Amino acid sequence: MLALQSCNYEDVEVRQVKELKIDKFDNQGIELSASIQISNPNNYSIKVTSSDAILYLDGRRAGKMKLLKRVEVPANFDDFINAKVRTDFDDGSVSLLPIILGAAVKGGVNIRAEGNIRAKSFLIGKKFDFDYTHKAKF
Repeated sequence: MLALQSCNYEDVEVRQVKELKIDKFDNQGIELSASIQISNPNNYSIKVTSSDAILYLDGRRAGKMKLLKRVEVPANFDDFINAKVRTDFDDGSVSLLPIILGAAVKGGVNIRAEGNIRAKSFLIGKKFDFDYTHKAKF
């Protein structure tokens, strides 16, 4: 469970990831979308502005994961929000070719994302760590 805290904030929590879906998977990289349940009990919105994370596919490092667009969590909110990320493969597709072929046959791949995200409201910002694993399907 992730939390964003400050003396002016009530805890903002990521409660669960309901869906993790592969939107695009080719020899250059992978794009993912997720439906994430977030609780923001504050009277103001929180913006997730960036990520600094590494994506692993079936245990192998794929590359740096980046948020495709900012995610805004409305004030007094407890529901699901969609987020999209992209990873361009570090060494091209050669080292990940067995994973790409295996994923095509199996219809999915084990995904792990590890790193941190930056969130802010007004001028106050905070960075927090996460480590998430999920089996994604095509």
